Amino acid sequence: MKKFNGKAWINTNRRYFEVYQKIIIKSYIMKMKFKTLIVVLMVCISLNAQKKKNGTIFIEHPAFDVVDNLHSAMNSNNSDALSKIIADDFRGVAGDQMNKDAKPQTKAQFIQQVKNNHEISKYFNIRQSSNGYPDAVEYKDENFSGTWVYSWEYFTAVGGTTGIDYSQPRHTQYVVNKDNQIAFARYYLNQYPYSQTSNSQMKMKDGDVYSHHSNINTVRRFVKAFQYNDDENLFVDFAENVNVNGLFNDWGSDPMNLDGLKSGFKTFKSNYKINSMDNMWIKFFKIESDSNFVQSWWRLSVTRKNDGKEIVFPVMFNHTFNDDGKIVRHWESWNEAKLQ
Repeated sequence: MKKFNGKAWINTNRRYFEVYQKIIIKSYIMKMKFKTLIVVLMVCISLNAQKKKNGTIFIEHPAFDVVDNLHSAMNSNNSDALSKIIADDFRGVAGDQMNKDAKPQTKAQFIQQVKNNHEISKYFNIRQSSNGYPDAVEYKDENFSGTWVYSWEYFTAVGGTTGIDYSQPRHTQYVVNKDNQIAFARYYLNQYPYSQTSNSQMKMKDGDVYSHHSNINTVRRFVKAFQYNDDENLFVDFAENVNVNGLFNDWGSDPMNLDGLKSGFKTFKSNYKINSMDNMWIKFFKIESDSNFVQSWWRLSVTRKNDGKEIVFPVMFNHTFNDDGKIVRHWESWNEAKLQ
C-alpha cells in the first residue's frame, strides 16, 4: 500500500484552490465590467434623451443689421427711421419690472422716449459692446416666433442739467419679425443712475461741516510738527495701520503704510528746508453716508538745499479718523513739478 504523502496532497489541492480562486475573481471582474458598461450605456441613453433641439443659433444673421439700424436711428434721433424699423404691434418691457400689471411700451411711446432722452441728456449713444457679440436664435416653438437677437450693448448718456452719467453696459433681447422690423424688446440695465435724477433736482443733506473740531486740532498739530521738525510728535496721532495715498501714487496701486510715510518725509526734509506752512482753509466733514474726514489746504514755503532756491506751492491733505480720534487714512496732493 502506497504511503500517503500529506505534503504533496496539500500542495496539489493548493494549486487547485488557487486556480479556482483566479477563476472566481476573473468571473467577478467580468460581471462588474458588464454592470459598469450597462450603467454607462444607460446614462448615455438618458443624457441623449434629455437633449431636445428647439432651434438654431446664428453668429451671422440679417437680423443683426436690423438691430444696428435701430441703434443708428436712436443715436441720430431719427423718428422717421424709427417708425419704419419699429413694428406697429411693438411691445417693450423692462427686464427688472416687478409690477405684474404694467403694460408694455408701445411703438409711439418708444419713439417718444428716444426724443425725450435726446432732450434731457447729452452724448446719447448706444452700440454693440466690444466685450461681447450678439446671437440670433430661430426657435421651433411657435410661441417664440420671429428671430430673437440677444444683444450685448454699451449705452452712453449724461444728464444735460444734472451731469449724472448714465453710461453703462446693457443687455437687450430683440425680436425681429418676418418684415425685418423690431416687434419686441426687453431691456436689462442698472436703474440706479436714473433714480438719482429726481434726487438731483432737490437739496439733500448728507452730513455736517465744522470749522472747529477736535479732529481739526489733530491735523493742525501734525502739520506744525512737520514744519518745526518735531519728529517725536509728528505721527503720534496716526494709527499703526494707517492707509497712505495721494497723487504721488499710480491709480489702483497699493497704498503706503506708516513706515513708507515716515521714510518719504525724511527724504523730503533731507532735500528741503521748511520755511513756513500756513493754513489757507480747513474743515471737518461729518458725512452720514461715508467716513468722517478733515480736508485742509496749506501754503508751503521751502528752500532747496542744493541751490538755495525758495519754492512756494499749495498742499492739500485729507485725513480720515476712527472712533478713537486716530488718523486711519492720510491723503496728500501737491504738484511735484514745482520742486523740479
